[in-house]
Amino acid sequence: MPKRMLGPFAELQSLETVPAGSDGALLERMQLLHDVLEAAGCHCNGHRDGSERDSDWGSDISELIARCGPHDVYGLDLEGNRTVSQVSIKLDTLRVEIDADNEICAWLYEETINTRTR
Repeated sequence: MPKRMLGPFAELQSLETVPAGSDGALLERMQLLHDVLEAAGCHCNGHRDGSERDSDWGSDISELIARCGPHDVYGLDLEGNRTVSQVSIKLDTLRVEIDADNEICAWLYEETINTRTR
């Protein structure tokens, strides 16, 4: 059976941005994402074989939620000039690719990107 996509998820629409330093709010957002995925019947990699690497998607979810806040990404443009981009994940665009066992294979989302040359 081919892989298929789930999302975007209604429960993740119209969420306010979590202010930096709001650890409690970040944990609540992480729990919300976990609950949404679980309700959709998603499983972590290895679930079918009984060898789950991260049964609650803890590392993936914490990384996604942390990256929802604006953060700097450094790079070079085509002319070799240094750039800095302020990037943030749009959680309301989150989709997951799942396999025949409903194990998440990929996380897909849009980002807001504002780039400036240094």
